[in-house]
Amino acid sequence: MKTISEPSVISPTILVLVALAGAVLFIILKGIKIPLLSNPKTAHGILIVLGMTICSQGGIGRIAATGNWTHPQAILGYLLGATILVIATSVFFNFKLPLVTSRQQAFVIVAALMGVKVLNAFAHYYLFNRR
Repeated sequence: MKTISEPSVISPTILVLVALAGAVLFIILKGIKIPLLSNPKTAHGILIVLGMTICSQGGIGRIAATGNWTHPQAILGYLLGATILVIATSVFFNFKLPLVTSRQQAFVIVAALMGVKVLNAFAHYYLFNRR
């Protein structure tokens, strides 16, 4: 039986993806006009795709490889991911959430939650699974 190797929490791929997500956040917050990022829904979509890719590399991919599905930090990651998806869905389908008043605020909240999710993955790796 072939075993799944545990991917690293810090890899060149993850670092590039985090840099791209940071660049998208910077561009949106500064109001720089770039054709692909000028539409708020497209910018949200790009940020969500980058976040899901980061999660598949260093988050849920690691959880699957180690089998720690019920670890408290894994559950925290699930809750953060679900919250991100609810906020993103509200932007895509134009429905209002109680604490989110604008698309730009939703963008910042999603980016902040993504950062917390990445920090959670780092903490899980460095505190519990480092061998």
